[in-house]
Order: sequence, then C-alpha cells, then structure tokens
Amino acid sequence: MPVLCPFCGKTSEDAEFCDHCNSDLRSADPSPPSRCPIGDKHLELTDEQRRKLSHPEAYLVIQDGGQRWRLHWLGPSREWKETALQRAAQTSHVLPPVRVVEAENGAWVFGEVGRETFAPWRNSIITSDPMRETERLLGTLHELADAFGELHRLGCVCLNFDPTEFDRDKAGRIRFTGFDVRTYPAGRILEHVTIRNSFAAPEIVAFREAAVGVKSDVFHVALFAYCWLARLLPHGFPGAGLEAFRYALPPLRTYCPQVPEGISAVLRRGTAPEQSVRFGTVAELCDAFQSALDRAKARRAFSGPVRYEIGADSRVGRTKAALNKPNEDHALVRPVGADGAMLVAVADGITTCDVGSGELASLFATLRIEQAFDGSSRREEFADKIKTVCRQGAELLLDWAIDKGYGDQLALGVDLMGTTLTVAWLEGPEMEVANLGDSRAYLIDGSLIEQLTVDGDLASDLLARRRPPEEIQQMGSVSRALRVCIGGCTLTPEGKPAILEDACQPTMSRWRFMPGDVLVFCTDGLVEEGAFLEPEMVAQIIREHPTASSQELAERLSDAADRCQRVPSAMEPEGFGDNVTCVVVRVNDGASQAPG
Repeated sequence: MPVLCPFCGKTSEDAEFCDHCNSDLRSADPSPPSRCPIGDKHLELTDEQRRKLSHPEAYLVIQDGGQRWRLHWLGPSREWKETALQRAAQTSHVLPPVRVVEAENGAWVFGEVGRETFAPWRNSIITSDPMRETERLLGTLHELADAFGELHRLGCVCLNFDPTEFDRDKAGRIRFTGFDVRTYPAGRILEHVTIRNSFAAPEIVAFREAAVGVKSDVFHVALFAYCWLARLLPHGFPGAGLEAFRYALPPLRTYCPQVPEGISAVLRRGTAPEQSVRFGTVAELCDAFQSALDRAKARRAFSGPVRYEIGADSRVGRTKAALNKPNEDHALVRPVGADGAMLVAVADGITTCDVGSGELASLFATLRIEQAFDGSSRREEFADKIKTVCRQGAELLLDWAIDKGYGDQLALGVDLMGTTLTVAWLEGPEMEVANLGDSRAYLIDGSLIEQLTVDGDLASDLLARRRPPEEIQQMGSVSRALRVCIGGCTLTPEGKPAILEDACQPTMSRWRFMPGDVLVFCTDGLVEEGAFLEPEMVAQIIREHPTASSQELAERLSDAADRCQRVPSAMEPEGFGDNVTCVVVRVNDGASQAPG
C-alpha cells in the first residue's frame, strides 16, 4: 500500500524505504508533538487531535485570544516545509494570512480563520419564493466571480473545490480556506491530493493535467449554483459522486420545479463535461446567469396584450402504422372563458394494459376536459376543476371496465388502461399547467429551450427523494415507469377495484411569457432523449423557420420525430417508434396587426 513519506512529502510504494529520498520509513512518526506553541504559551494536544493532524493539509481549529487559527502539522518533510513557506509569502485578499513555526522534527502552520463563515445557502426560501432565492444566489455568484478572478490572476485554481472551505475577511470578502499549506497552480495536479468526487470537474478526476484551468473552476461554481437551488449543499449529490453517473446531471426542475426559466440552461452549459461548451470564465458564467434572471423577471413583469397562433399535429407514427396499430395519443385545442383564453392538452394512452386500451383512455380524458370547460369557465377555477376532472377521468375508466364485465380480472391484479395528460390554460401573458405523467410542456425563447414540466415517472420521484443518480441510471428503462397518470387501479381491503387517489392528482405550475416566446406541448413520441427528438433539435427547427405558421411548425416537428423511428424488419420485428403528438403555440404581440 502506498505511504506518504514524512521526510520528502512524496508517495512511496515501498513502505520501508522511500522510493524518492530513501528515508527509513519504519521509524518515521508522522504524528505531531503533544505540545503546540501558541504565542507565549503552549497548547496541549490530545492523542485524538494528534491523529487528526496526520496529513499536512488536515487541520484543527484552535483559539488564541480573540483570533482562531487552522492548525496544520507538516512533519519532517523538507518539500512540504518549502511549499508552506512559499505559500506564506503569497499575499492576496483571497488567501488567508498564514505563518509557519518551526519545531523539532517538523513545522506548524497557522492559517487565519475569518470572522464570518461561508454558508449563504442556509435558510433557503427556494420553495416559497424561487425568484428571490435565485437573486440571492446571484449575489453570491458575483462575489465568487471576483474571488475566482483574483485566484486565476495568481495562476492558481481551486483544484479540490469544497463549498465549506471558504470564509470572509474583515472587509467581508470571500477567501479560500483550503490554501493554508499550498496553492494549486493551473495545469498541474499535485501529488497526494485526495480528489472530492462530489464537486471535482471531469478533467481533474481523470488527472488530465493540461486541461486543469479556469474552465475547471467554471464547472465548480456552476455545480455549486445547481446544488444550491437543488438544496444539495454542502455535500452535493448523494451517492458515489459525479463520476458514478457520468456527469449526467438530472434536470434541475426535478429538485426545484419552480426555478426561473433560463437558469437551468446556464447551469447546464457551465457543468458540461466537455470544456469547450463551458463559459470561458466564472465572470462569464455569472453574466449569463444575470441575463437569464433579468429575462425571467422581464417575463413576469410583462402585462401587455398577446395573441396566440396555435397549430397541432397528431399521427400514428410510421412504425406503428406499419404494424396496423392505432394512434393512442389525443390533442385538444379549444377556446375557453370570455377573454380569449385557450385550453391546450395532449394525452398519451399507455400501451401496456390488459383491460381497455391507451387509445380509449386518452380519448376519455380529453372528452372529459371538453365537457368540463366552456365559454363560461374562468381561469380562477382551473386548478380546482382540472384536479376534479383528472379524478373523474380515472373513475370513468374504472367504471367503463366494470360495466364491460372486467371486474373479476381487475380483482386479480391485471392492468387497467391509463393515459398521461398535460393540459394548460392560456390567458393573456400567463399560463397555468397541470401535468400527469411524461407528456411535456416546453418554452422556446430564441435558441433556448426549457422543459417547464417535471416527468411524473419513477426516476423523477426517486431523485426528488434524494436517491443517488447512479442508482437511477442502473435501473435502465424501469426508471421511466409512470408514477402518476389518469387510470390504473388498486384493490380495497375487501378486494374490490378502486382508483389510485394519489396517482391521478396533477402537478400544478404557473408561468408567464412574452411576445416572441414559443410553447410546445408534446407526448414522448416527439421528444425523448436518446430515442426521438432531443429538446435542442426542437429549438433548432423552430429557430430555422421563423416565418412558418404554428401549424407548419407542428407538422415539421412531427415529421422530424417520425424520421427517427425504425420500421419493422427481420432483425427488429416490432421496429422502434411511437405515436407522435404536438401542439405549437406562437405568442405574438397582441397590439400588432394580425396577418390577413
């Protein structure tokens, strides 16, 4: 087992004589003396405290009068002592003052502890006021941008990023507290550094020295911001760390459903595994975050008139058409209320059922919505009414099955038909969305596309409950199993079929938009990462056709998704594909003249 030589500070494979300086390691004692000099007196260390100081970068916090210090023991290593002396000579407001005190068989290092700890993520209000909490985070990002800018000016990086290793100096400025004994130059990974997988950039974990630099810290700060909003600080993701799930960060809305639009895209770019995608500096990341937040605030402040242009397309898909299977999706677009409001819905019937069919389930759901909303409906009623509609829809499917004589089969545990549902009430520059299952609502703002809904599947549920992301990845396709939908049933203690009360309650959210925004509502036959269209492909198609009508865009999107499908073949008898449904809403300036 490799050991750390206390004389030269390098790692030796030989546990008896150092590979580098040939020192006798058998008699070496890395433990510090039992007495530590503090000013004109000495501090008696317990055996436990001495054990904690077995590595030069390990420390204890001690008190000397009105000042606290981080205490390190270097042992007899000449290289560690030289490194510590070089560090003590460095002066910068982002590096805490340190002093080196020589002792027999080693040296002590005292690093100044700031007057204020750094834990701004405490007392988060993200659930009650996402906008204010995101603004509060932005204030800290501006401070971090200044601190990292100075660190990078010194030619250094935060090689082993840890949110708890910061404090503030007397002027309130952020300092890096993990740099008492040494700093970390860009382009190098120093020997015997224990990498913390919870925050380390991919190039650091892979020991790609030449790639370690400013963009590594962009990754660290972006991940810090992500974890703040996801309420994962200070330790980061549960589990074995980022490498265990290949740096594929779950959608931020899984943890923070109401995060202001645009923020997720900024943090996704900042935490990209590929350095070329990331921002050039922490300041650039901060500026992009600021711009996204300003845009989200402008969207919420907009109160002018808007005009909707809506197009819809729903098709079997060429794979299922080749198998003579029906379209189990349904789309609904209809005016409601008295003030130009529109109701938009997409439903995706679940294919794998024993009683009924997905086609019937999605049809029943959309018909029930049509019956519930008309010209006399009001936006204020939407949330309560749609929850009732979803429950009644589940009851309708169960009643149909019992009326058709399937009660005994259901009592044996067979699967009753069901459907996803995403339905939105659009009125003025505001939208209220109810979501069940994995049909989605997207916002496209220029080149930005962002999913506004959170999938109601097993993966999202487990992640929100703080299960490690690598465990979800290991589940494979099972993780996509729906946890909420309209339909399905359970059994009462008496063995009678009954609806799943919790499973048919939609998740509600409210959003604002402005002229120029495009909304897309779709089933998973249109967008599914790694299968059909990627979200960025949807944004690209819309961006490339700025003059196309909403109907043309809906058809173009469906065509593109259809091309991703594979028709049945000898090698793949069932092919690969799904029904495709999407509704596209262009939000236009209501004060401008509508096209004739």
